[in-house]
Formats: sequence, C-alpha cells, structure tokens
Amino acid sequence: MLYYCLFLQTIKLTEDFLLAMKRIIALTFLSIYLISTTELHQFLKLPALVEHFSEHQQKDKTITLWKFLCIHYANGNVKDADYNKDSKLPFKTIDNCNSSNHITLLPEQKFCFITILITSEKKVVHKYYPSFSNSSYLKSIWQPPKFC
Repeated sequence: MLYYCLFLQTIKLTEDFLLAMKRIIALTFLSIYLISTTELHQFLKLPALVEHFSEHQQKDKTITLWKFLCIHYANGNVKDADYNKDSKLPFKTIDNCNSSNHITLLPEQKFCFITILITSEKKVVHKYYPSFSNSSYLKSIWQPPKFC
C-alpha cells in the first residue's frame, strides 16, 4: 500500500513537471516568434538606454528622464557628438525588418453553377458531283490556273 501511494505521488509530480515544462516551452517559442517578427526585440536594448541616461546625468545633474527622452526621441535624429550611442538606443533605428506578415481579407464569393443544355441540329450536307461548277465561279477573274 505504501508503494502504491509513493507511485501515485511520483506520477502527480511527473504530471506537474510536464505541465510546467509545456508552459515554459510554449512561452519560449512565443517569445522567440514575437521578438523575431515584431519590434519587441527593441526592448532588449533597454540596458543601453539606462546606461546612456546615466552618462547624461553625470554630465548634467539636473537632467530628468523626461528631458532625456525628449532630447533623444522628440527632436529626430540629431547628429551630435554621441550619435553612435544614440543610434543604439531602443526604437531609434529600424532593424530586423525581414518579415512581412500580410492578412488579406477577401469578400465572400458565392458561386452558382448553371447548367446549359445545348442541342445541335444536324445539317444535311449535299454532295455534288465533282464536275459541277457554279457559273459565277467561271466569270471570276481570280481563277486557279488551268491545265491543258
């Protein structure tokens, strides 16, 4: 009986472990997909933003975060002395723009198949003698050459 209880506890722990692993794997794949196909990878540059802000605070003690963001994001791409560091800030450059996801919504088209019955009448073809020639044919100037 004791072994049976230990066995059930082991199964419960295994199920919990597998459920946790499924969640971790799902979140990992979702993160990889979103970072590679959207601009979420820009958030990985936040440490560069913090470091650059601290450099600006060392130069000017009165600068606030809002003023720093206005200097770097509201005034466009100003080419100043620290332009190389400014271009490494998040959302300053467009990179990793290699995927294009398009969703095309088309209106619903309803098809209606119509069957048309075509009846053909047989025409009677009259066979004439090969020596028969129409008189208008003989009067025409454009006749094929005649052999003697």
